[in-house]
Amino acid sequence: MSAARDAEAETASTAYQVALARLGVATVADALALWQHLPAQRAPAVTAAWLRAAVRIVMTRRGHARDLAMAYYRLVRALRTGRTIADPYHPDPAQVTLGMLRREFAALATPATAAPTTAAQPDQATPAPSRTLTEDPEPSDDDADRVLVEEIESLRQEAERRERDAEREAQIILDQLGPALLDRKTRDLDPGAPAGQVDAARRDTHAQAGARQAAAAERIALNGARSTEWATAQSDRRALGYIRVSQSGTPCGWCAMLISRGAVYKTAASAEFSDGDKYHDNCHCVAETIFTPEQLTSARYALNRAYGQQWPQVTAGLSGKAALRAWRRFIRQQQASEAPT
Repeated sequence: MSAARDAEAETASTAYQVALARLGVATVADALALWQHLPAQRAPAVTAAWLRAAVRIVMTRRGHARDLAMAYYRLVRALRTGRTIADPYHPDPAQVTLGMLRREFAALATPATAAPTTAAQPDQATPAPSRTLTEDPEPSDDDADRVLVEEIESLRQEAERRERDAEREAQIILDQLGPALLDRKTRDLDPGAPAGQVDAARRDTHAQAGARQAAAAERIALNGARSTEWATAQSDRRALGYIRVSQSGTPCGWCAMLISRGAVYKTAASAEFSDGDKYHDNCHCVAETIFTPEQLTSARYALNRAYGQQWPQVTAGLSGKAALRAWRRFIRQQQASEAPT
């Protein structure tokens, strides 16, 4: 592929990360706004209505993240390899061009589609962005660059299974970290304390539970993108592997350990990745697919290279939990020393 297309793929990767960050912020904003409608003292029907609305918000945002990831994957694969894949959810027109793929990705990555709702209510769902891939009646020059579309079997079935699993997870986790946590912490308050102190404790408890459920909502929503790229690359014969990237540049010790691995390749025997990729609440990491070895020289992976060099030095003579403890301590100290004063 040409240097120009490699550079465009790099730009698209940056835009993808920015769009995911906006989507995460929007999901948290929606979740916190909806949480304000759930009082500490309430009827079971109020809790049930809140949970339905919360799950609806998460799954709507997750659907946007999934479509964004697929559009990104299709564009970057075309730029890196000269071929794209069929979208399992949306049929392509008879001819697909780079121009179409660029517009498809741009439409989903623009700030307007990821803006948080301003007045989330228990009976309202977050609107989903529109997404269509159509031929331009007046094609531009880049529409002359036709792209061969390759099929990957079972993508839609696997995607639908992941969405069902995610919805079940959202129903359980949002309840546990939201209403159930609020009720449990409220019961633990000292009723004999001064009224002002009890009221302040109730407000803090409500805010803490709200933050916990919002963080889980963000993770489940963003996992729509993460799992889409992961699963697609897993089944894609042109994908060599993946690399974990920190969006914040200041990952936790666990994520920094995963980042230090650099590229994770499919094994020759199974043509599958050797392990899964894990994300926690408030995690700001993504996994990017590797299509060519040249990608790994990118400045965007400087942190991966640095951590890869530091890991064996920091953990020399250690293994297992002891190695991870030493690594986490090193990462905390390093980030503290580099933090602005």
